[in-house]
Amino acid sequence: MTEARWKSYTARDFSTLSYMSSHQSDHCEEAVIIIHGITAELTEQKKFASACRRNADVFLPVLRGYDHKNKRGDLDYIGQYDDDLFDFIHYIKKKGYKRITLMGHSMGCANLLRLIKKNPAIGDAYIFTAPFFHPAVPVYKNEASNPSGEGDDVEYTVYTKKVMVLMTLYKMNVHRFEKASAAEIPDEFASTGRLSLSFRLLVSRFPEKVTPALLKGVQAPVTIAVGSEDEVIEAEKLKKWAEDIWDRPVDILPGADHNDILYDAGFHKIIHEMDGSVSEKTLQ
Repeated sequence: MTEARWKSYTARDFSTLSYMSSHQSDHCEEAVIIIHGITAELTEQKKFASACRRNADVFLPVLRGYDHKNKRGDLDYIGQYDDDLFDFIHYIKKKGYKRITLMGHSMGCANLLRLIKKNPAIGDAYIFTAPFFHPAVPVYKNEASNPSGEGDDVEYTVYTKKVMVLMTLYKMNVHRFEKASAAEIPDEFASTGRLSLSFRLLVSRFPEKVTPALLKGVQAPVTIAVGSEDEVIEAEKLKKWAEDIWDRPVDILPGADHNDILYDAGFHKIIHEMDGSVSEKTLQ
């Protein structure tokens, strides 16, 4: 895998958005597109690319509002991430890849569910890694579902009561407060400090509800994986929940936590073998 390189693409509103790419070879037929979590975790994403055993090039689009390309910590409208990600997938497809594998990490799995709801055939395979699907899914540890920003395991803060009020106003078609700050995360794109995230950015990361129907129409291979030592997710609860709701198995990786699962050898063995020979599967 070549060293990660920074590039950019143009979204439908003519904004310039950043992405990181790592290339396996000059002739890969598959592209793996990763949707990052509430923080981008760039170091871990690079390690994923280095550890990846699939004969694929790896791409990480940096979601709008995180870096310095556009206004920080905010979107122009609720749902803009869906448009940005569909634009990025189309941009990558135009490069000639015959196969697109979509992967979410943590909260990125919620964005992936949003895309699948709109187009269940948007990808040729789906990977949900340490998935944070929705705060209401009853598989998350208390400090993850209602983080205070204190302690070693949770480095972000969600203003839960404020979000509840803002959501009520949003459902009443009151939109003037959508730019209000709803969360705070470590700022990965500045040397020091933290970044505030707006309500409309945060709500654009989750499906409205996680229902049994969300994965019902998906014919492509699906892998759901979590580490046994995940700081955010109760692995056994996720396993039972996914089997009950979606009739989908969950792979639990011994010893892996929320981030280092990205470069866990067992995880990469699973996703390497999840759908047989990649060369036999192409876009129709």
